[in-house]
Amino acid sequence: MSESNLSEIKEITVLCKVLDNFGDIGVVYRLCRSLSDVNGSLKLNLVVSDLETFKRMAQEINPELSFQTYRGWNIFDWNDAETCTKYFSENPPTVVLQTFQCGLPDWLDEIIYGEEFSASKKLCRIVNIEYLTAEKWAEDFHLLRGAARTASVRKYFFMPGFTPKTGGLILDKNFTECLKDKNYRKSKIESLTKSIPFSDEDFKILVFSYPKDFSFFFEAVNEFSQKSSRKIHVYVAPGAGLASFKKTESEYQKANFCVDYLPYLSQEAWDAFLCSMDFLFIRGEDSFARAALSGIPFLWNIYQQDEEFHLVKLKAFLDILNCPKINEISWLYNRNFGLECGPEAIDAWGNISECKNEADAQKKMAELLKAILFNLDGIKPAFRNFSKKTLDLGNLSEKLLDFLPLIK
Repeated sequence: MSESNLSEIKEITVLCKVLDNFGDIGVVYRLCRSLSDVNGSLKLNLVVSDLETFKRMAQEINPELSFQTYRGWNIFDWNDAETCTKYFSENPPTVVLQTFQCGLPDWLDEIIYGEEFSASKKLCRIVNIEYLTAEKWAEDFHLLRGAARTASVRKYFFMPGFTPKTGGLILDKNFTECLKDKNYRKSKIESLTKSIPFSDEDFKILVFSYPKDFSFFFEAVNEFSQKSSRKIHVYVAPGAGLASFKKTESEYQKANFCVDYLPYLSQEAWDAFLCSMDFLFIRGEDSFARAALSGIPFLWNIYQQDEEFHLVKLKAFLDILNCPKINEISWLYNRNFGLECGPEAIDAWGNISECKNEADAQKKMAELLKAILFNLDGIKPAFRNFSKKTLDLGNLSEKLLDFLPLIK
């Protein structure tokens, strides 16, 4: 990143409307940490709609406060229009990052598009940081200019992604250290591993999922545990899928592996824990991106959409991952047999599986997961190669800071 660009952009306001629990705020929190890593003098204003969720990954946050400082950033409660209006009327933003199509709060819309700001002759750059996708359209939308209502506002799209024609992924110092340094990882989870069993010798599986029937998981991992030379340890993260995992566990009486339930972790500890695993069941946006960068084999539980359209997004990722052995189980893991597939999902996948209902899918997933676990060395190279290619794209935050001064 050039020194001139570092000096030109002095303050950024980041907007986060929390919709999917940890995914939205997880990405935004990481983005802010990475921006600060790149430029320590950058002033950041973070406007969040759900401070309670933010607190779960940054314990120092106080959800009761409409304004607070954290890590040198200004943190605002999106919902407190009075506090926000007062501050931003006196300090009109010149760079606004809208994350995940969150739009502008009404109070900020009135400031940016108001007569006073237009008369000031200042320019407000609004950049939409979009959802991560491997679909081809991400390349077409990256750095595309959008429509704005006045000449004093410029709007652009900025696409995270997995190719050189996108912005890449966020790389913060904590995560990159977790990738490289085993001792660093241990230091970040030291307090956690005092309260739950954790051994380098164990085969460790992390489960962070949306609600599912995990019968296939228990059958496959149980057989793997019986025949493995290593002790199998499963760690389950809190969130939407926790209750369904516990339900399946209560119904399954013959597990030969250990299960521990994790507390809410700081994002730094979460990164270290994730990077210490042997296999991942992962969901959401931020954790999916970390899994993709980690080089650890994983299955992705993608956020469900109408007409099973999420399966199109899933297929786009699997195509560039290029690990055919996980394709069918990925489809089954994300298929809701209570819904009809739309034409886009059918076109993307064709006849990937003969399963027509959940019962058949459970049997097939158990069979496929066993094959994966017993032959993990056969798929590790695909995940490692994908990780290297994605890391080689560079840091989204640096690319973003290079782009912002070009908006005139």
